[in-house]
Parts: sequence; C-alpha cells; structure tokens
Amino acid sequence: MATLAMAGGEKTITRPLGKSWPIWDEREERALMEVLHSGHWWRGGHSDWKTSKVGQFEDAFAAYQHAKHGVAVTNGTAAIECALKALDIGAGDEVLVPALTFVASATAISLVNATPVFVDVDPGSYNISPEAMEAAITPRTKGAVVVHNGGYPADMDRIMEVARRRGIRILEDCAHAHGSEWKGRRMGAIGDIGTFSFQMGKTLTSGEGGIVVTDNDDLAEKTFSYHHIGRISGRPFYEFHRVASNLRMTEWQGAILLAQLSRLDEQTETRERNTRYLARGLQEIPGVEPLERDPRVTRWGFYYWNFKYRQDQFDGIHRDTFLKAMQAEGVPMGVGAHGQPIYRNPVFRDQGYENIRCPEAERIYATEALSIGHRAFLGGQEDMDLILEAVRKVRANTGELRKLEGEKK
Repeated sequence: MATLAMAGGEKTITRPLGKSWPIWDEREERALMEVLHSGHWWRGGHSDWKTSKVGQFEDAFAAYQHAKHGVAVTNGTAAIECALKALDIGAGDEVLVPALTFVASATAISLVNATPVFVDVDPGSYNISPEAMEAAITPRTKGAVVVHNGGYPADMDRIMEVARRRGIRILEDCAHAHGSEWKGRRMGAIGDIGTFSFQMGKTLTSGEGGIVVTDNDDLAEKTFSYHHIGRISGRPFYEFHRVASNLRMTEWQGAILLAQLSRLDEQTETRERNTRYLARGLQEIPGVEPLERDPRVTRWGFYYWNFKYRQDQFDGIHRDTFLKAMQAEGVPMGVGAHGQPIYRNPVFRDQGYENIRCPEAERIYATEALSIGHRAFLGGQEDMDLILEAVRKVRANTGELRKLEGEKK
C-alpha cells in the first residue's frame, strides 16, 4: 500500500494552515463607515490633506518604515513608475533589475521609456547580486530597481557602496518587505526611494494600492506632483507643472490600511516565531534547508518564506517531484519569485531579450527554490509541526518518489 499521498496514500495535512487572508474586524468596518458618512471619499475633499485617511496613512506608514515622506498611490506598479519619474529616469536610460522578481519590477521601467537590464541574483539570498549589478553598469545606467525577494533584505551595504561610487540611483522595490529591516533600518528608507504594494495577497493590504517613501525632500515633492496630475503643493489647484497621471489613493483604501497597519507588528512577530521554529526543524532533514540568515537582517517581514532544496542530498529526487509530493500532502508550497526568470516572458522575449541568460537565476528557478506564503505562518506551532511531519514523510519514502519519476519517463 502506498504511503505518500501523491501515490494514493493518506494526506498528512487535511485542513488549511495558518489563517485565511485578509484578516479584518470591527476596526476596518468602523473606518469605512467614517469615510462613508463623511461624504469625502477622496483626499481632495479635505481642506487639509493631512486630515484625510490617506494623509494619515502616508504619515503613519512612512514613519513605520523609518522614512520621512510617503505618497500613497493606486498600486505597487504605479508606485515604481512614479518613483522612476521622480528620479528623472526616462528615454535613453538603462535601469538594472534582478532576473528573479515579479514582471512589474521590469515593465515599470519600460513604461517610463527606459531600458530594463536583467541582472543575476545572489545564490544565498535570491536577491540582486551586487557584483553582477556592478558588472552590468554602462555609461547609460542611471539606476537600479533593487527587489527584496520574498521580503528578505538585499545586501544594502554593498549595493549602496556600488551605487554611490558609480553614480547610480537606487529604487528599493519593497512589495514583499513590509516591516523588514537591514541593520535596524526598515526597507525603502535606505536607497534613494522605495516603493510598496498593498495588493490583496500582501502582508499589508487594501485590495489594491501602493506607496512611495523617501527621505529626500525633492524626490518627495516630485513624487507628489507625478501622482497628482502635475500639481505642486501650495500652488493653485488648477495650476499644473508636469505631464503626469492621476494616481491618487481613495479614502476607502486609506481607511482600511490604517486599520491593517495596527496589527502588522503582531502578525510579523508571529511569522518570525513560526519560521524560526520551522527552520530549526528543517535543518535536521537532509535535502531541505532554510536560507542562511545574514545577521544584518534584523527583521524579515516576508511575503513568502524562501528556502532551498538540495537534490543531491534528497536521494537524487528532482525538486519538482518533491514539490508535487509536498503539495499532495497538503503543504501550500511553491517556488517563490513568481516563477521563471522574467526575461523569459513574451513581453521581453519578443523585444530582443531572447538570448539573455542569468545562470544563477536559471538554476535556482529550475532546481532549488522553494517557498511557503505568509498566511501559512499566522497560526500556531502545531502548523509548523504538520509541515515538518510532511517533509519527514516524503524524505522517508523517496523510493516511492523514484518509482513515480520512472513511470513518467
């Protein structure tokens, strides 16, 4: 009789792990009703924008991320576009971007008429490699979109050293990194400018939405103008200074985000506690291992938790076979980074990128990367024990997996 669920045996996990997402209660209901009854459903309805829900959220979230300024926008992609424009990046400029990320990290570059240049990743963190980044700099390079993959901070010491020495600007794409810290400083406030997403699955969500944060007064003013149809603070409402879009966040979203922010610390602490426990357990199982955490990563507020598969230590079983076996056992496991290197997508392959290859990104995607989404870590330790039980079960029955692999050949 088969043992593994993949081969017809019983599943290890027969209930959802963690908690359903999003989490909400009377705080969101009360905030939304306040907006409803106010009659001011957009921030422009307030004589002082800082009295609006959006204005309050901008100040609260910027402070939360250790930044001086925040400008809330419609979504995370728009946030990147707005930030690139504030950095004066446009036609003729090259912008470096890691190969393993969501496609919007690169398409936003194209949308401001600049050229994305794909850069390989560091095998230890899955983030942009500072060495590969520096090697890709040309006279046309004006900046880099540094993505904190899964919310795990990139090596900002090395990245900022390269950027300052070579004269390029750094945009931190923090769509996964709400609350993450590098040496006690939160992400988005270390580079020149940072962006966040509040899309439905993110650890801070209003369904859709985004924000740009920065310590730079000039960049904050430009970002404000680019999100507000070219207006400038303090000038007449119908006076416009830049060609720009309307990227304003609604009061509904601002209200929800203020409520969501009130529970983010507690949720982050729960996830960190569970991943520390899971990491200790995985270290005892040959073939699966957590990332070796850099001591400079003082907080990991992850969107998904990356870890590694070692085929040579798992009786030669391919990563994809292991992944299917774990999913069959009821573990919500994937490969992170939204799949394949983004230059493989038709949107870039058809624009002349068909011969681009980033060897580490290709290898990690094809054979090594594993991930579990953040919501699975919002429960108790018993959920981590179930994941470990499933891994041990699959590890103890590689003979069944090998037979299944052979049947597929």
